[in-house]
Amino acid sequence: MKSPTSVLLSFLCAALLLVALPFGAGASSAVAGGELSGTVTDPKGAVVVGASVAVLDAATGQQRAEVKTDARGKFKVEGLPAGSYVVVVTAPNFSESRREGVAVEEGKAATLDFRLEVGQLEGGTVDVKATGLKPNADPLYQTMRGHEFAGGPVFAVNGLQLKRDAAVFALSGEVYFMPPVEGRHVGAVFIGTGELKLTPPTEAERRGIAIFTGQPTLAETFSHLVMRFTDKTFDEIKSSPQAQAASGAQAARARELYEEAMARTRKRAPTVGSSMTLYNYDMRTLVDLYAPQRPGFFLAFVNGSRFNKLLFRLDPLGVGDLAPEEVALASYGESDWGIWTSFHREEEYAKGTASSDQDNRLYDIAHHEIDGAIKGTQIAASDTITLRALQPHVRVIPFDLFRTLRVSRVRDEAGQDLNFIQESKDNDADFAIVFPEALPVGKPQKITVEYQGGDAVADSGGGNYILIPRSTWYPNNPQTTFGDRATFSLTFRYPKGHMLVGVGAPTEAETREGDITVTKWSSGQTELAVAGFNYGRFKRKALKDADSGYEIEFYANTEVPDSLKRVQMAIEQAEAAGQQTMTTLGSITTTKMADSAIADAQNATRLYNAYFGKLPYTRLAMTQQPAANFGQAWPTLVYMPFTAFLDTTQRTQLFGVQGGTDNFWKYVGPHEVAHQWWGHIIGWKSYRDQWMSEGFAEFSTSLYAFYIRKDINKFIDFWEEQRQQIVTAKPSTRGNKPYTVGAVTQGWRLSNGKTGATYQNLVYPKGAYILHMLRMMMWDNKAGDEQFRKMMQDFVQTHYNKDVSTEDFKRAVEKHMTPTMNIGGNGKMDWFFDQWVYGTQMPSYRFEYQLNGDTLSGRITQSGVSDDFLMLVPVYVDLGNGWAQLGRAPMKGNSTVELGNIKLPSNIKKASLAALKDVLAAEVVNVKK
Repeated sequence: MKSPTSVLLSFLCAALLLVALPFGAGASSAVAGGELSGTVTDPKGAVVVGASVAVLDAATGQQRAEVKTDARGKFKVEGLPAGSYVVVVTAPNFSESRREGVAVEEGKAATLDFRLEVGQLEGGTVDVKATGLKPNADPLYQTMRGHEFAGGPVFAVNGLQLKRDAAVFALSGEVYFMPPVEGRHVGAVFIGTGELKLTPPTEAERRGIAIFTGQPTLAETFSHLVMRFTDKTFDEIKSSPQAQAASGAQAARARELYEEAMARTRKRAPTVGSSMTLYNYDMRTLVDLYAPQRPGFFLAFVNGSRFNKLLFRLDPLGVGDLAPEEVALASYGESDWGIWTSFHREEEYAKGTASSDQDNRLYDIAHHEIDGAIKGTQIAASDTITLRALQPHVRVIPFDLFRTLRVSRVRDEAGQDLNFIQESKDNDADFAIVFPEALPVGKPQKITVEYQGGDAVADSGGGNYILIPRSTWYPNNPQTTFGDRATFSLTFRYPKGHMLVGVGAPTEAETREGDITVTKWSSGQTELAVAGFNYGRFKRKALKDADSGYEIEFYANTEVPDSLKRVQMAIEQAEAAGQQTMTTLGSITTTKMADSAIADAQNATRLYNAYFGKLPYTRLAMTQQPAANFGQAWPTLVYMPFTAFLDTTQRTQLFGVQGGTDNFWKYVGPHEVAHQWWGHIIGWKSYRDQWMSEGFAEFSTSLYAFYIRKDINKFIDFWEEQRQQIVTAKPSTRGNKPYTVGAVTQGWRLSNGKTGATYQNLVYPKGAYILHMLRMMMWDNKAGDEQFRKMMQDFVQTHYNKDVSTEDFKRAVEKHMTPTMNIGGNGKMDWFFDQWVYGTQMPSYRFEYQLNGDTLSGRITQSGVSDDFLMLVPVYVDLGNGWAQLGRAPMKGNSTVELGNIKLPSNIKKASLAALKDVLAAEVVNVKK
């Protein structure tokens, strides 16, 4: 996914300011971050009480806050990190209202008012009757969900230590256990004096936790601890010599603390960081209760004296999105939210098995057969899923499914109804299926899930729709970082007059069933990590490109979204009143950009074919979507922001000069096309490897700038912009220079309450820079990119349509490294990966040189690094027709090397280090003497 780095104002706000209409921000916020506030009304202007206002990060889709409107229809969200957001307002009996590209600035307040429309569905309502078993009917689940925390055993403890991997809990006080469920105790509360000590096992993780604690370790005292577990916690405490049975005078307080903690896990809350705790731990507990052979998980809410909203998790199945890592410490506090540290278990480091290659999944999905109907913003679908268990004793299998999509029935291959778990959409709505007996390992099973609901598709007006969930509009495997690779057969039904563009390829011509259009799509034998669609009123144009072998399709909406229509209406009203608006926004259309968009995609696919190899697909669809400031890609299907189909003048009128001319608009198409290779054909094994997907896609756009734009200055400017993102502290990163926060392998964890939007400002540009430096080290003045192309094509072919780890890529680089890259002397690229991929160092360079006729001499100084820091520093000369690489100087630590006297042609103009920005540095100073 790619979003612009500088959108100055919200989409609507910017345009209204241009026509000089009254639209102002409120007073500055008194708390850190920015503020959003406003009023929600109905079509007649009456206030809407209790409307839900959700604020999502525009780049990642992560929800940052959710609030309800008060008795006056007003809402306020404070403490938002500076950046671009999507604001979604929903209320019963009203259509969803959505604003894209809402800009929040540090210390400033912005006002957004919403007028909701009465909800209407095209072609009537979607009606799916629940004919199967009721949700949450499994007896053991019901017992656990309704279990009272009262009457369980109590132990007085003195100096007792619970060691959970790298974490040690020292307890002196009383431990109150909840009564047993099926003979097992699965929850407890400690009250007394306690301390949590945790030292992460790796240097990178010790650096990471220091951002929050100021130290490479955590030592935190606490007065109470709330625990959930399926491991041996009860047996361990009961049998400890430091524990004795007690009467428990604080039982009421223990119950209160337990219920308070569980409420955080069960109820969606409108607070920053609350989404980190929202998870159905009763469902997770059921997974182990039906498989008592498992080692079990451990969870602890830590109310510390300094940090009072800590959450520690140890789970052999992997900790959520951090899988396959099994140990994590997080905070859900307002100012320090985020993952503080995450790592594998101690025994895995001892055995040398701690890596992204681990597979802790319970099951693997092989095929989805989805039959769905779309009416307005409603989806009703059935998904027949073919899967197989990967571990023994599996009876409960969890799925990712968008919370507003409600399951009505689950059946097995014989048509028998299966129990399933799904709490309400405003609670811990995690979906899971409960089988009557354990699934045999490796044997294919077919299950059919019927579900329906709204909000997964949003209506922006004028036939503009957008699919909100990337990979959870159908049941997906939550133990994967993006999606479980599978083949797809897709059937869609929707009102005539609309078009639907799916992944894969159509299997037959569309048909009609009365007023309903039916289309069928398939991925064939190619497994996809994720499937999606675009839906709306489109105009289509296509080109069969003989060179690349793909059919390039373009889909633009016939009308602009309502947000832009409101802008156009404001302009018309202003001009009717005699105002000079000086805009061309009244005549906006996106359909005129068909040829340009197709040409961009055509050029990009040809170029990427040449560098990375051919895709297994036959087509690529560039489709318009109503979000103004981000793009994303599914296999064969690209979502383009409709603003990318406007000309520069119109975008400048909407976003201001800086926002309207941002490089994002030039390269969003090539970047998203590159994801067909980086993200889809080559996926990632864990969040620590995702830097390659975004970084390599961003790097690919540099090739586009170089070969398609054919401008070396644009190429250099591209890399200078990337460098600036990496080394510049800004309000959006909480004043941190992004490269100092952590390594690219920390992925989305780089963004948290202390570091703001560091993820976007580091992973994209530094991930790209890593590949750029490798490319330029392999560059040969005669053979050009031949070695680099061989490496990239070999990497793709070796891991074709698979997920990869960072170490997989390192092995590919070592296989193709040139002799000059072997500066470590061991045939390995440890020196490069340790510094640039796993490290945070940033060198500076100074080049002092003299030209004496046809002789170049000088000295190169490397500084700001450790003593063992190694780098190949390229030296360039300008012979009058552009830069030519003279050679590469190996540098170690903080040192200076002399060039000596180098004979050159007499027409040399100047010399430079890293003239093509091919070494990432805090600064490069070239001084001619």
